[in-house]
Amino acid sequence: MTNRTDPAGKARPGTAQGFAEGKSRPILAIETGGRACSVAIFSSLKDLPVFLHQHTDHGHATMLMPMIEQAMAKAGCGYADLDRIAVAVGPGSFTGIRVGLAAALGLSLASGVPAIGISSFLAVAHSAARERQDRRLFALLDSRREEPFLVELDAEFNFAQPPAVITAEALDEVLAPARPLILAGDAPLMGRYATQGGIRLMQTAPDALSVAALAADPARRYDLPPKPVYVRPPDVTMPKPK
Repeated sequence: MTNRTDPAGKARPGTAQGFAEGKSRPILAIETGGRACSVAIFSSLKDLPVFLHQHTDHGHATMLMPMIEQAMAKAGCGYADLDRIAVAVGPGSFTGIRVGLAAALGLSLASGVPAIGISSFLAVAHSAARERQDRRLFALLDSRREEPFLVELDAEFNFAQPPAVITAEALDEVLAPARPLILAGDAPLMGRYATQGGIRLMQTAPDALSVAALAADPARRYDLPPKPVYVRPPDVTMPKPK
């Protein structure tokens, strides 16, 4: 299943297995599409990844590069040591996604390390996949409006239907016949299902650790081009012709 508004939305996700022990170099991962800015260095050579996370609505552009430098220093590696640079490509905040992509592409150009994109839907859903059993799995992302972004992931972790912008009423109609289900994500609308039977909520936002885990898949099943993926057109007002 693909995102109909951008050919980049063509990944066929599965379950990330991580690095083969001792065979991979570190991954730098970036997530700036939500209400936080986060950076991770994920390496098979370390017991624990380096992870920096800062809540912010609009400060991604000023926070990101200092956080990357701090993470690289903590990991004790240089850019030439990296295997790849992974960045969440959306859907999410138009400006935030652009900040992360600009940083990833700039670092890739300067270092020669390839940059790849990771779906923000998968970044919230990949941990839930281990617990889905016979339940259907939906990812619901905050759009910073009343209508969040929704997608269902099938048993193979493909998108069951194209991602959609959805109202509260339409979401009720989608979820009612789908129970038992898991609803993962960070959209404020998730709270309305906190006490409803047959729905397990996993309230989690996309972050760089999830991006890194998906980018570490040896088969590279989740790789997307480092381009923004939109579910609806960005809110940009073009100047009027003179």
